[in-house]
Amino acid sequence: MIRKQAIEAVLRVTRLKEQQAAAVAQRERKKLNDAIVAANQLDHFADEYRNDLSTGIGAERVRPMNLMRILDFARKLESTAQEQRIASEPLKLRALEAMETYYTLRLRLDGLEKLERQTRLAWRRAVEARETRETEDSIASRLGRSS
Repeated sequence: MIRKQAIEAVLRVTRLKEQQAAAVAQRERKKLNDAIVAANQLDHFADEYRNDLSTGIGAERVRPMNLMRILDFARKLESTAQEQRIASEPLKLRALEAMETYYTLRLRLDGLEKLERQTRLAWRRAVEARETRETEDSIASRLGRSS
């Protein structure tokens, strides 16, 4: 009985740790995805500025100085996007570490749940065996009294 209670207590603690690790892993993945999406948006904006540049040259309605400013701004956007990707590398590592921690705890939890099921099954079998013996003893005693 004590072993069963100890396993259940460890199982509760492990479930909490696994849930916390899952939440941390999810937050880290979200941070990484947000950084990647931001970098992709910057690239998209730079492409739009470059398209505006080619449209402006074709229409000849934009002065050369403005064309240079648009081109410089598009380059700055691309540069910032690249910096964002480089800055997201530590986020990627943290997300991977968080996922590894989560998977480790998940495997531990699976093992403990299996052990808990085995313990519960053994306990049920012991109770059933005891009840069966008690029933057999009761029947044997009644039969003994009737004869």
